Amino acid sequence: MSIALWACEHGGVTRPGTRAQWNANAAAWTELSRAGFDHYRDLVNTPAFFGLLPPVDGLVCLDLGCGEGHNTRLLAGKGARVAALDVAESFITAAAGQDRAGICYLVGDGAALPFCASAFDAVTAFMSLMDVAEPERTLGEVARVLRPGGFVQFSVLHPVISAPIGRWVDDESGVRQARVVGDYFYEGPLTETWTFGAAPAEVRDRYQPFTITYARRTLAGWLSAVLGAGLVIEAIAEPRADEETAATHPQVADTRIAPYFLIVRARKPVAAGPEYPRRFRMRGCAQPT
Repeated sequence: MSIALWACEHGGVTRPGTRAQWNANAAAWTELSRAGFDHYRDLVNTPAFFGLLPPVDGLVCLDLGCGEGHNTRLLAGKGARVAALDVAESFITAAAGQDRAGICYLVGDGAALPFCASAFDAVTAFMSLMDVAEPERTLGEVARVLRPGGFVQFSVLHPVISAPIGRWVDDESGVRQARVVGDYFYEGPLTETWTFGAAPAEVRDRYQPFTITYARRTLAGWLSAVLGAGLVIEAIAEPRADEETAATHPQVADTRIAPYFLIVRARKPVAAGPEYPRRFRMRGCAQPT
């Protein structure tokens, strides 16, 4: 496995500050993910996300929760003009140190987006919407800044894999066969401590494990949140490794047993309001060219 889960708690969790938590995680996350140790992202989730994504060439896009900018750069590479936002200053610093062509990075809160209504053709959120305190509120903000006819596409931990109680079932030879889950219907903050298990110990041990508190929702909870924001769902995916990838990279073969990720695409109805010219202006942040 490339993800090693160390601890998990829920129920009475008091949600800590997301900014402080992710600033503390940023240095380790940036080094380990850029070194290629995020196998589930690189081999399963990101290819599926971009496989589902409509063409973005020439579109003005918001990448919400951009982190160190890996998928932001891929998005810009497909021709999008991107405003990339994250709550953690350390991530924005790391992202801005890489190729910035077509990208404007800024610090901001997804619950109060610093953009005018109908500013964007598209919004993406790669594994970040679960990291906000109230995904429903953030989806409302996403709907506000989307132009009528624009779309949002996001990925989150799949509600099956994020169930508070969960364990793998192996056969007699130690081969993974099934996933047992419990307390599935719990919705609320859930805190985990983990690291990238694929990283060599001498690299991994330079950092403390990540501590992350995220907003857990059931499948119905996520879909209801999208619909509650006035968006129309048009595509859903549960990515898994194909047979060749699973054979070549057995560390992600368990995605063929139970889903790790949920991808949702939804569109703002054209009747949702008047269409304005797509633009975003930020003090101290030049518009991408």
